[in-house]
Amino acid sequence: METTELVQGFYNGLARKDAGWHDLLSDDVTFSDASGKLQAHGRDAFIQSFTTFLRAVEKVQLMRLIVEGANAAAVVSYDYVNPRGEKLHQDDAEVWTVRDGAIGSLTIYFDITEFRAFMGRQ
Repeated sequence: METTELVQGFYNGLARKDAGWHDLLSDDVTFSDASGKLQAHGRDAFIQSFTTFLRAVEKVQLMRLIVEGANAAAVVSYDYVNPRGEKLHQDDAEVWTVRDGAIGSLTIYFDITEFRAFMGRQ
């Protein structure tokens, strides 16, 4: 699969709230945030870390995707709901790399401090 198909497929799976996006990940995929506070290496760690994050996601929408070869940058809109039923909207930037027809890395740029406070974690 090409970079565009992989990244769009990932977001389509998130929007459908199914596990189809798991199959798009390479075995040695990495997931991190820009601050480095969040680090997950390998498919299982990525799935566990991202699934935890997704529990709060009510809606996800890919707003813009720019692809250059095996690299992509996306602007993504997330609507979250915390355990108290409160809602938060954030637009994030996400940077992707693709290797050998699978997602090799995802770095997410968002306000993790605001997200953690919203979720009741400091």
